[in-house]
Amino acid sequence: MIVWFTEPARAFHETCALGNGRLGAMDFGGTSTLRIALNESSVWTGGPYDGNRCDAHKCLPRVRKRLFAGRIAEAQGEIEKRFGYADGVAGWKDRDQFGCYQALGDLTLVFGGADAAPGEYRRELDLMTGIATTRYQLDGVTFVRQLVVSKPDEVIALRIKADRPRAISFTASLSRKECAAITADDGFLRMEGQLPFSKPAGGSGEGLKYVALLGVRAKGGKVGVSAGALSVQGASEAVVMVSAGTNLFRKGFALLARRRLAEALGRRFDSVRQDAVADHGSYMNRCGISLPGGPNSHLPTPERLREAMKTPDPALAALYFQFGRYLMVSGSRPDSQLPTNLQGLWAEEYDTPWRGDFHSNINLQMNYWPAEVTNLSDCHLPLMRFIKGVAREGRKTARAYYDAPGWMANHTQNPWHDTAPSYLPACVGPTCGAWLVQHIAAHYAFTLDKAFLREYYPIMRDASRFCQAALVEDPKTRLLVTAPSNSPENSYLYLNPKGQKKTAYVCVGSTFDLQIIRDLFLRTAEAARILGLDGSFAKGLDATRARLMPTRVNDEGRIMEWQEDFEENEVHHRHISHLWGLFPGTEISPQTPELFAGARYSLERRGDTSTGWSMAWKMNFWARLGDGDHANRLLQVLLRPVRDQGFNYSDGGGSYANLFCAHPPFQIDGNFGGCAAIAEMLLQSHEVTSDGGPIIRLLPALPSTWSTGAARGLRARGGFTVDLTWKDGKLLDGLIRSPRPRRVQVIADGRVAEVNATAVGTRLPA
Repeated sequence: MIVWFTEPARAFHETCALGNGRLGAMDFGGTSTLRIALNESSVWTGGPYDGNRCDAHKCLPRVRKRLFAGRIAEAQGEIEKRFGYADGVAGWKDRDQFGCYQALGDLTLVFGGADAAPGEYRRELDLMTGIATTRYQLDGVTFVRQLVVSKPDEVIALRIKADRPRAISFTASLSRKECAAITADDGFLRMEGQLPFSKPAGGSGEGLKYVALLGVRAKGGKVGVSAGALSVQGASEAVVMVSAGTNLFRKGFALLARRRLAEALGRRFDSVRQDAVADHGSYMNRCGISLPGGPNSHLPTPERLREAMKTPDPALAALYFQFGRYLMVSGSRPDSQLPTNLQGLWAEEYDTPWRGDFHSNINLQMNYWPAEVTNLSDCHLPLMRFIKGVAREGRKTARAYYDAPGWMANHTQNPWHDTAPSYLPACVGPTCGAWLVQHIAAHYAFTLDKAFLREYYPIMRDASRFCQAALVEDPKTRLLVTAPSNSPENSYLYLNPKGQKKTAYVCVGSTFDLQIIRDLFLRTAEAARILGLDGSFAKGLDATRARLMPTRVNDEGRIMEWQEDFEENEVHHRHISHLWGLFPGTEISPQTPELFAGARYSLERRGDTSTGWSMAWKMNFWARLGDGDHANRLLQVLLRPVRDQGFNYSDGGGSYANLFCAHPPFQIDGNFGGCAAIAEMLLQSHEVTSDGGPIIRLLPALPSTWSTGAARGLRARGGFTVDLTWKDGKLLDGLIRSPRPRRVQVIADGRVAEVNATAVGTRLPA
């Protein structure tokens, strides 16, 4: 479980990424000059404001009348005029108004000595320990560096050792391209500043303030301090540490950062490292998979990626799976102040792609798809807390755009939980918030934590109240639909009254909207009954759910994306929103054969190659369809080497040398989606028996090249934990554990067994 290289990183996408859920570090591994890009998850420009257009709902009667009459261009024109931000609000278009996730800065070490090429160079990231190690020889001296981002100590810590006394000399500095003042502060180096906030009318407060502190300790040498750098001369060992914070969540952030650095520098590096490794391992060691290595499994990771395009390397899938879990452990701890964003935690830019925001029309949700099934349920909690803030702000948006109770969200959020519409083709439909609620339901389904459900049930209830109020009756079918609606970021072709072919994105009742609302009502009613609350409300949800426009197939057998069988404007569009009910939803399964077949036809038409995260989503679709070889083919494409760092993603994504997913550019959701898909190929638990009992499918989509392998610590809905071993494509051994005795139906190798799972574990019958 190691990602490794034989040379220093030439670009951000070749670095080793480390993190503790708040602090992040990207190790470039240089020898004459070492750059470590630094991150702190709350370093954002922007600030809080209300971007909602308070009277937007007044246009709804006109929009709906025109949509139902087929006057689509008029309806879309009205939406574009009345359904955006309030006047005077630039919002997402302004980096410093909506806000943008930014790099904290750089830690740079410049070493003395001859500028010779190093020998025996190796740089590696151990996923199971969370340590990045660089080893090389220079002028007959072997240097070893270890970098760790400690959760217990809340610092970034680097140790440099040499096997010759007094061989280590360097200067260390902090830098930032904007909004930074650097001073010496009682033996530390201090970088601080205030980030910009372009306040619209009604905005409040000032831009965020941050601080980063650098300290150094050396053995056998001399440490010096100047206004711009710390220096070490003639040491045998040196330790460099960075602490940082912002005032987004803590008033005393600067004092806290200083205290953390002083305390960590007062400890032995071995103790700091050991505590960090034990903490990191307590998450990573819960789950893992083992697959056979190919002839190139021993190669450095960049070469291994290239060779895997030609020769099967199943163990690379196991590495990619664990890398996804590693990114979650490093980017989203139970106490993390924010969930992972489009960059996760890692960015070197000051205007990150798409503001580095929280996109909730799939991307934020995809970031947390592996959380439950790969035994990182507690790492899911930062998203839950974030949803609370989104729900609070979303009440304003629900009232402004629908004059409705409850809450809703559009598709871009910032640390202040903005829910106003930023880009209409992505967020005319009202269901991004309802999709977020699915994560609340999923967390309960996997953990059976009733206290958690009780705490979050009001958010589920209010999302359902909003959707009930937002639904309208389609005059043609007398069924309930959303209007206006869209299928996120996609568009369709239609004939206008003059018979001309036109493009539009606004529609009536997209399949995406209705699948999400159907799931929302189901999960909310279930939660109410589990908690013994709101009986009449739950019955009302059942009744409303029964009147929703169902998912349908067209004459060719494909799932319809819109209520009319419109021609797609982009046949191979990256979003496949009308298959939400297949994954992450559950309404399309082998128990609905017509829709199950229709989903396959739809995927075949959409095609395989796309952006990175889209291919990860398709992997999950094919896993749910039981086609492991097709899912694995997509994994091979997702793993193809990519060098381009630009914004042109028309040729599809892949993986950078350090396994970061290429949208392109880098966007972390593909890593998480691919990790979840690998788990989905080995275990599925979304179906229930006719009486509502749990079903677990083992090896439901096993690729033929994974004929032998093992998995441990996978999680299933119902609180189950599963270990399994297989050989020649068949289950060899399985163990299912449940915190309380419970009966579960297990399907493996085409056989169905009823198993009584217990806390000590129940072996599956041969």
